[in-house]
Amino acid sequence: MTTGNLQVAIYGFTTQTRTYEPAGICYETRIIRDKITLGHCTLPIYKNSPVPQPVSDNERKKSSEEPVEMRKELFDLDNEKYEKYLLKLDPNDCKSQDHYKVLGLSKLRWQATSEEIRFCYRQKVLKHHPDKKKHRGIVMESEEYFTCITKAYEQIGMSDAKRQAFDSVDHKFNDAIPNDKSINADNFYNELGPIFQLNSRWSSVKPVPELGKTDATREAVENFYDFWFNFQSWREFSYLDEEDKERGEDRYERREMEKQNKAERERRRKEEAKRIRKLVDMAYAKDPRIMKFKKEQQAKKDKIKEDRQRAIREKQEAIEREKREKEEAEAKIKEEQERKAKEEREREKKERDIAKKAMSQQRKRLKKLAEEAGHWTENPRDKLTEMERIERICIGFSVDQLRELCERVESLSLGSDIQQALTDAERLKKEAAGAKVTIAEDKNKENEKQVEKETWTSEEIQLLVKASNTFPPGTVERWVQIADYINEHRKDSQGLPPKTEKQVIKQCKAVQTMNVKLPSTTQNQLGTALPDEDVWSATEQKTLEEALKKHPASDPERWEKISTEVGTKTKKACIRRFKYLVQMVKNKK
Repeated sequence: MTTGNLQVAIYGFTTQTRTYEPAGICYETRIIRDKITLGHCTLPIYKNSPVPQPVSDNERKKSSEEPVEMRKELFDLDNEKYEKYLLKLDPNDCKSQDHYKVLGLSKLRWQATSEEIRFCYRQKVLKHHPDKKKHRGIVMESEEYFTCITKAYEQIGMSDAKRQAFDSVDHKFNDAIPNDKSINADNFYNELGPIFQLNSRWSSVKPVPELGKTDATREAVENFYDFWFNFQSWREFSYLDEEDKERGEDRYERREMEKQNKAERERRRKEEAKRIRKLVDMAYAKDPRIMKFKKEQQAKKDKIKEDRQRAIREKQEAIEREKREKEEAEAKIKEEQERKAKEEREREKKERDIAKKAMSQQRKRLKKLAEEAGHWTENPRDKLTEMERIERICIGFSVDQLRELCERVESLSLGSDIQQALTDAERLKKEAAGAKVTIAEDKNKENEKQVEKETWTSEEIQLLVKASNTFPPGTVERWVQIADYINEHRKDSQGLPPKTEKQVIKQCKAVQTMNVKLPSTTQNQLGTALPDEDVWSATEQKTLEEALKKHPASDPERWEKISTEVGTKTKKACIRRFKYLVQMVKNKK
């Protein structure tokens, strides 16, 4: 019997099969509802998909073709203890409850599949739904706890985005990182391996490389740290939002709530990124494999550097070999010279030692003679004076003078004669020293007189004035350059001594004070040597002064007007005369 005939026999009519055209709002709504129920991505029909990552075709094919094996042995028991736990929950504060424990998945938690979550939820509905309990004749004082089951499934069973939000703040996850002082080469892999494995659940990129062991290759270790240094986490903290924007009265308040929530999420995200980075930095610093790789790399660099230095060294040795042979020949010559110089120094040293020894002997001889004779006096005060004179003679006299004095003292017997001999010796010593000082002083006086007698010709004075203007104050070694300028440009310089720096300074001061004495042969020639434009009469001088007062310095045609009023002088002559007057006023001050 066909299906249609069976329906006619039972119901008396045949039900019509409703067909949907694969287009339109109704068709797309059914597809969206089915995909959301199954936890699949709704793109491209519905862009605001709660699933951030679409399920691939291979996974969808695998999930549709292969049956999923339930890990029922890891499910929580649905017994009296579980019912007591549900009754303790607050239906108005479902956000703080453990959704996995409510659905009986406290052992699997984030590792539970969508099928396992859906299966557990259905089992809880069949047992704890109020209608099901009434049907079984069970009377419950409060039926609101079933709301907690519904909220738990809505959070972790209907949307992957909501489940990720809850998993990101799962209180069972341990965020702690061990102290770097407790990590060493012995416990590195046992301590940090599980921590990296635990934090790999937050990675957006799969698969996540493992820490490995001591025998891991360098490429594997570098890939591991490269992955974790650029770690991309999907962990977000929207579940901890303090402000529920849906409770805002208007859109402005909802925007402000969302702004605060985003700021708090960003703060927590940065803290999470710092935590991961701290873990990776500590592992990189404590990893014995990294230390070994660095040592190997450094050894390789040292070897390359050593080979390069060896090649340079061999090349230098060839150059230095020739240089050494040349230096050895020079060293022999130098050694011979040094040997001769050393012998000369030793000879001079011996002579100095002999002279020093002779000086010491003569001093002891003179002191002994004085002590044996009681310093030729019995008065204690005179004796002290004689002792000081003996010390002064020993210090100031030469060896020959001491020898001669000792021989003379030994030849005399009377104390007065000996004291007179000592006085005469001191007097002769002072006269000899005074003669040397007098000669030096006379020589200095002669030099000063010679400098004073030196006269400057009018040509040299003009060169001095010109050089002083050419080399103004502040010029480096100004007076040396002025002296060189005068010696180079003056005429008949062969028979005259060159001008020195001190002479130039002294003459310049004399010119400034107008205390210049020219030689008699050039006194009358000074006026004729000046150009006619620099000779000003009293009338011209007075006209110039009146024009200077009449025309201010701000007038750009000032000097043209002044030269026009003077009449007999050019513009340059007027400017030159003005500068000369200014310099004269400064010198008088």
